[in-house]
Amino acid sequence: MADLHKLTVQEAMNAGGAGGVWTVNAISSAHDGTADTDTKSVDVSGAGQLGIYAAGDIYFRFSSGAAQDCVAANDLLIPSETLTFITVPRGLGPTIYFNHLGVAACTVRIVEV
Repeated sequence: MADLHKLTVQEAMNAGGAGGVWTVNAISSAHDGTADTDTKSVDVSGAGQLGIYAAGDIYFRFSSGAAQDCVAANDLLIPSETLTFITVPRGLGPTIYFNHLGVAACTVRIVEV
């Protein structure tokens, strides 16, 4: 195990060890609208981390057991055309969904690690 006290803050944050399997999901279909009910859900129960690239801004949330609609007023936003890695919150239970909603019509690419 690495002695994290000898590393800079940036190096220590990235010293998580070996990654998992690189699983590319099918591209999430274009969001048909921006109403909460247009939320797309992906079962990410087997992933420890997600790599996300969206062609447009997206709101997101994680849920357990059943997909949930995103709420633009409450959920976090991933800006468009950025590659973002997010840790899957394992404390939600055995089944975990990544729910996302486009601010405008867009496609979303998700890789499970």
